[in-house]
Amino acid sequence: MKKILVALAMFPMVAAAHDLAPGTFELSGGSNLGLNGGSVKTSVGGVSDTTDTSNYALSATGLYYVMPNFGVGLTLDYAADNQKFSDGTKDNLSSFLLGPAVSFEVPLAPQFSFFGRGDIGYVSATRDTGVSVNATGWGLGLEAGVKYFPVKVISFDAGLGYQYRSVSTDQTPAQDITTTGFGLNLGLSVYFGGGEGHR
Repeated sequence: MKKILVALAMFPMVAAAHDLAPGTFELSGGSNLGLNGGSVKTSVGGVSDTTDTSNYALSATGLYYVMPNFGVGLTLDYAADNQKFSDGTKDNLSSFLLGPAVSFEVPLAPQFSFFGRGDIGYVSATRDTGVSVNATGWGLGLEAGVKYFPVKVISFDAGLGYQYRSVSTDQTPAQDITTTGFGLNLGLSVYFGGGEGHR
């Protein structure tokens, strides 16, 4: 019992010793490895069609920690949505999102932490249904998961992510396209400065 009380008393100090310090820069890259699944709703002149979609994404994010465990920065995401409608036709949408990102961490153990991350930004997309058209709009992404630090300057990241895109094509009449997806995201982060990752 005495050992348990001592361990509980020391836990806040252990957690604090592994904070991401202000001044730390995190560079992350990730992919959902094609595990996302979601739905697409397309409307043209009030007529809509909904179908299943498979998609994948790649991302690169740079974050600067302005306070312990809270970072702000910029993200670039690439997403590809591949659809097959009930009549057998295919519809492929590829998009880039560029915009601000925020992240926070909660230390769990000397080599593990929980993280949450969000981004929102401008989306540029191309839709290919046999003929390619361009589209623009906005999107957002949310992710929560766990980081494993084999060394203090590198972490392996795994989380559940949600992705949303809303764009309009530049053709007449314009097509409004909304895509959503959930998936398992895997990534790698490298840390510079500010104590170089977890202290």
